[in-house]
Order: sequence, then structure tokens, then C-alpha cells
Amino acid sequence: MPTQAVQINPDGTVVETRVRVRKNDHEDVRWIALHGGGPWKITFDKDANGSPFSMTEYTVGPGGSGGSTGGPVAGIAGRTYRYNVRDAVTNRITHDPDIDVE
Repeated sequence: MPTQAVQINPDGTVVETRVRVRKNDHEDVRWIALHGGGPWKITFDKDANGSPFSMTEYTVGPGGSGGSTGGPVAGIAGRTYRYNVRDAVTNRITHDPDIDVE
């Protein structure tokens, strides 16, 4: 199963602000905390679309990675899913990127 790597800078901003995953290929997303940054919380709570994946929240440990398994199982092709990157300690939003399901 292919996986898209989404890198999170130490300040909580995402390098890849828009990622495309192919539903038919069951592409996963793995968020990666760069240079010891984190912990980060990925939350799909920005709009009514929710999460394209099996969970609505993912945790990325300091300098670690975390992500979906099974691809965009709940995602609808042609739809954009907005999410937040949050500081897992303070819950402060650090970035609000998108995932497009194709």
C-alpha cells in the first residue's frame, strides 16, 4: 500500500500543505515530526467533511511518526478534507493543511 509522507517542521507547520491520496490505491498518510519536533496531534475537526481515514485523530510523538492504515476508507473521491496540526501538550493549532482524495 503506498504511503504519502507529510513532514511537520519543529514549529508545527507542515511542509506539504496539500496532499493527494488515491482512494482506489488505498494510499495512507504518515505524518513525520522533523528534527525532534512534537508531540503533535492531527485532528480532522475543521469542517463537516470529517476524516477521510478510519480515525479522526492521530498522534505523532517527538521526532516520530504516525498515520493512517488502510487508506482513505471514509473519504469520498473529489473531496478536500481539512485538518489541524496541534501542539499535543497545549492543544494550540499550529497549521491547517488539506488532504485531497482522488
